[in-house]
Amino acid sequence: MRLAFAVLALSVVAAGCSPGNNNSTATAHALRIAYAGDPGSLVPFLAIDQEILALDTLFCQPLVGLSADNRDVPILVTRLPSRRNGDISRDGIHITYHLRHDVRFADGAPLTSADVAFTYHAIFDPRNRPTSVEPYRQIAALETPDPYTVVIRLRQPWNAAVHVLFAEADYVYGILPKHAFVGTKVVGSSWEDAPFGTGPFHVTRWLRGDQIILQPNPYYRPRPKLRRIVLKIVPNLNSNFVTLRTGAVEIGRLTTENVSQAEHLSGVRVVRVPENATGLLYLQTQLAPTNDVRVRRAIAAALDYDALAAAWLRQYPSAASFLPPPIVTWKSVTIPPYRHDVAAAGRLLDSAGWRFENATRRKSGVPLEALIGVNAQDPIHVRIATLVQAQLAAIGMRASIKTDDTRVWFSPDGLLRNGKANFMIESWVGGGDPEQSLNLRCVQAKPGDANHSFYCSPRFEALFDDQARTPSIRQRERDFDAIQTLVHDDVPVIPLYYEQRLLGVSRRVTGFEQNMLWIPVNPERWDTR
Repeated sequence: MRLAFAVLALSVVAAGCSPGNNNSTATAHALRIAYAGDPGSLVPFLAIDQEILALDTLFCQPLVGLSADNRDVPILVTRLPSRRNGDISRDGIHITYHLRHDVRFADGAPLTSADVAFTYHAIFDPRNRPTSVEPYRQIAALETPDPYTVVIRLRQPWNAAVHVLFAEADYVYGILPKHAFVGTKVVGSSWEDAPFGTGPFHVTRWLRGDQIILQPNPYYRPRPKLRRIVLKIVPNLNSNFVTLRTGAVEIGRLTTENVSQAEHLSGVRVVRVPENATGLLYLQTQLAPTNDVRVRRAIAAALDYDALAAAWLRQYPSAASFLPPPIVTWKSVTIPPYRHDVAAAGRLLDSAGWRFENATRRKSGVPLEALIGVNAQDPIHVRIATLVQAQLAAIGMRASIKTDDTRVWFSPDGLLRNGKANFMIESWVGGGDPEQSLNLRCVQAKPGDANHSFYCSPRFEALFDDQARTPSIRQRERDFDAIQTLVHDDVPVIPLYYEQRLLGVSRRVTGFEQNMLWIPVNPERWDTR
């Protein structure tokens, strides 16, 4: 599962403009968007962060998407497969997709089931180095009985399948045009220089390290309102805000530090898009002293959450459950936030045998000590680590802080994944299905994997397995509610805040929407006055 470590930077551009241009370069029906570092490839299989993933969907669409309110919507299919309409078999094994008959690629060729089959086989071509193939291993067979029908046979019932496979999910693998390639090797092909699909736009020019220019797909209906989208690659957040302020771009990413300044810009409105992402304090459940649930509960009671909110300048809402609100689309249980109660924390530590001795708690002469791991390049998380360190000292726990640079932090040997720190501060980004927001499975509890708490609960595993297979939608929702309650009680993670994507958007822009995965929603409706 992908972590949101990419940082959106600035961009300044339209045809013929350059950094430093002012609002006089703005033209109607042309949108200039701030963008992050130059992608290594625009093949959807290789998208490693949400910025590139979102860009890819402008020209390469999946079968199923998410609306602005994060509901599944058909994109290239006539309807969403379900048991109710018969497109999912009663045993949950077979899924039938009915393709739309009116979809064309940007070169005029019609979309057919052969393109879906080609994309599926290209995912498994090792020469393409796909970011993740695991979800597609759930497919036992993919058949195309006619040009507009695709039938998938799963290895076992899997309720998340429609929300994940060829969908706007953790990774978004849009449907590629089979006729544009000689074989299933798509990486390194001529298509990469000017990639296109069935989306409302296609890439007409990619000047690596400088800018990416998109123009409308002439066969897309309804016809896009914008005549051009230009993304300039200048990876510097401070310059990003300056460029937004001077009117050289219409859309730019904001940080918690400059969002208040953006709110005072006359030509800019601040847009907050709730993400399927939660800022978490992971507690290593297999490493002393956090391997004791009483110690973990004491830590949860020791933290002053109102004071911690200063680390993100109170720009994000505080969290209670580890599942963020955008992904919880059912009537869920109420998960109470942990309450700051130093006295209760002390009682829990006393019950675990940790007694105060000279301002430090000890057990059998051993001091209560822990290590906090943090990404040195994430200022919010560094501030959180410093505050947590001070708050733990108040209950007699001595916590030291160790930082990794970003490259090491996300590597298998970094403190986030190697299991050597008691606390790790990181955000977890889910996908289009609640299942993709769960990274606490036993199979993931090993060095280098995604379960940073090394949490392993038979009850969690049973609930996870049931939500994957139960034919009852309501039972699946109950399983997720039970998982939220279990995680709250066992404290493998302490939720801190629910992330929001903070954007500065020119008041010239109309129709702009994104969903919880940063993916454009109905970009054919976007426009500039």
